[in-house]
Amino acid sequence: MFSKLIKSALAALLLASFAFIPASALVTDPNKIIPERTCEYDQGVCYARVTINYNDPRITAGVWYATLPKNSYILQVDAQVVTAFNAGTTNPITVGVTAASANEIVASGITSATPGIYHLTSAAGLGNLITNNTTYQTALNGAVPIFVKYAPTGTAATTGQAIIILTFIKNNDQ
Repeated sequence: MFSKLIKSALAALLLASFAFIPASALVTDPNKIIPERTCEYDQGVCYARVTINYNDPRITAGVWYATLPKNSYILQVDAQVVTAFNAGTTNPITVGVTAASANEIVASGITSATPGIYHLTSAAGLGNLITNNTTYQTALNGAVPIFVKYAPTGTAATTGQAIIILTFIKNNDQ
């Protein structure tokens, strides 16, 4: 009984310590090779998560933040706009597989001018249409790089933060 209490107390202490770790913004070296995401279980759902800010380096040009395994199945893209992006005219956030466009998966953009949760189950790049396309399999072993882009128009933004989660299942039916 005493052993269970000690284990529970240690677990609670460990979880509480994560509250003191500061959040980090997206800062990715454009020349860095990002290895494909791995999953602990073949039958498990995996995700690639990124936090972006209006002023992250190169965010308006598209930043590589994850790599999905070849032929993985994209289930959905979720976003939480924590702080509204406030550029003068439009504030689109897109997700894709090329830095220039970064819109092959989420083309119409996440509504980043309004804080809230956005569950994008009808994004253009869901399924394996993107990850099964050899045009986009440009990373090692046919893996597919994932880019995020914030392309505002009008006056420059002075605020904005969003968390984006791309949920996928790796190909395991070999």
